[in-house]
Amino acid sequence: MTFLEELVNAAIGVFNIAIGKRDAAKYFNLTIVGLLGATIAIIITLGLNGYAPAILGSPIDGVSSSKLLVYTAGVFAFQTSSALIILNLLNRLDALVPYLVVDFWAGFFITIISLSLNILKIESDFLLITLAILILIIKINTIRIIIKLPIQHIILFFVAHLFAGLIGMIVLGSIMEINVLTLSSQT
Repeated sequence: MTFLEELVNAAIGVFNIAIGKRDAAKYFNLTIVGLLGATIAIIITLGLNGYAPAILGSPIDGVSSSKLLVYTAGVFAFQTSSALIILNLLNRLDALVPYLVVDFWAGFFITIISLSLNILKIESDFLLITLAILILIIKINTIRIIIKLPIQHIILFFVAHLFAGLIGMIVLGSIMEINVLTLSSQT
């Protein structure tokens, strides 16, 4: 399967995850080989998150693109580590690769949507809230459909993942001298 075919299948899969279809996993290659394609997608995502603001002419005050790239990758690492820790605690490390494949592709497509809205200068609180809700739905459905955890473990996984991201933002923001609140309002 070529990367382009994998990308198209992943787009269909992420859409099916978003609408809660239980057979969404069939659109992803949930193996180590599939993780390679998803890793390429997440590297592209990290690059877009780091460099797109400057390329689009709206750099973030006081934050270089390289610094933003390192910051985004660091927060991402915190969240990925939380998935590893929680799945290990739940004795479900078998679900790590499938989870990462879907999560990486979902992050890629959410970034593409967000970047497209930014390029088209479509800005509204309603769209921002809608995108945030979409991210929550995809995250919860990924845990529910791909990992197939019971509800109490879905809540545990989701909360741990959320807090890992917040802790990553605060810790890395402090170390890298990035005002996280300013960063959030400018992206």
